[in-house]
Amino acid sequence: SAPMSDPRTGTTDRNVIIISGDSLRYDRATDPEVMPYLTHRGDEGLHFSNAVSNAGFTPGAFPSMMASRYPSSIDGIGIPTEGGVTTLAEELSEVGYECGVCSDNKFVGPDYNYDRGYATGSGYEAGLRDKVREYVDESSRLFALLEFGYMHVWQRVKNALTESHYYSTAANLNGRAQSWLDERDPDSNSVHLWLHYMDSHHPYEPPADWMPDDLETVSSRSEANNVTRRVCKQDGEGCTDAEIRDAVRLYDAECAYLDRQIESFVKDYLVPEGWLTEDDILVITSDHGEIIEAYETWGEFGHGNFFCEECTRVPLILDGPVESDERDELVSLVDLVPTLLDLCGIDSPAEDLLMGRSLLEDPEESEPVFYDGTLNFHGARGAD
Repeated sequence: SAPMSDPRTGTTDRNVIIISGDSLRYDRATDPEVMPYLTHRGDEGLHFSNAVSNAGFTPGAFPSMMASRYPSSIDGIGIPTEGGVTTLAEELSEVGYECGVCSDNKFVGPDYNYDRGYATGSGYEAGLRDKVREYVDESSRLFALLEFGYMHVWQRVKNALTESHYYSTAANLNGRAQSWLDERDPDSNSVHLWLHYMDSHHPYEPPADWMPDDLETVSSRSEANNVTRRVCKQDGEGCTDAEIRDAVRLYDAECAYLDRQIESFVKDYLVPEGWLTEDDILVITSDHGEIIEAYETWGEFGHGNFFCEECTRVPLILDGPVESDERDELVSLVDLVPTLLDLCGIDSPAEDLLMGRSLLEDPEESEPVFYDGTLNFHGARGAD
């Protein structure tokens, strides 16, 4: 690629690819039996084995991931329409990057201003469920009836005709990202692409070919959707042990499917098409974890304003112009944006808006990391 000049930075031409799985637990992303490809990338890259999200669920995690800001430093959910913060995409687009984001998570969309710096139309696309939420009170009986009709009637009809999913699958997301990249030239365009997958987020309804064959209470994808939604919505209460076991198996199946799709996108597209060379940057992470094995302790199955290990420990792997290593110092996602700007050689004039630090600096082993949820939930995690 031709180097890009900017008075702030000197030159840079490294593509920046971020891959994140929503609700993806650290122990699954590093388990070769569940996610062999992500495990391999962790072994080959710079692996931060003691990384946590700064919040236990998406609205609290995204400000730190995408703008290096604790959410309580911002009024409301999301980020401001303009000013007040700077995002990774804004910093990279200022020096000539073309930036695209693909996800089916509404918090990545323009309603919360996370499209700042990203190309128009490449992020979240509103669907029917958003229209329902816009006009129908979620606490009303009408919403409950519509939800029941969708989950128990309409989705079963759709699944009988075609394989539907509550969220866009990783395969669909890869197709959108590939279409966006196909309109660009790796020899002349430097890009930042962020793919945020929803497959590991409940409801756990893996594609038919990935449905486990040892389920005890579930015999179809529609039943998988309904059982796992109920387990998460009721935090396991009133659910049988067999239903809980099935929910965990289905979560693992979603993780396995996601692993294969990430491998396919990287090995079969990004690398051969020239978008990911040894000089480019690949990040693999998650916005938060998922409580599935200690739900009785926390009174939660899924995720929320919880700062336990199950809900906050995440994979964090960097590959590219970094030495392969495993580092065990305490780090958090608020450090992601400063680290990537450092790797790209960008000295931002808006650096004072970033609350994290570059992980390329010497480790700060004695420093705690801070949790910042919503509704004035705060916490800290030390080395012990």
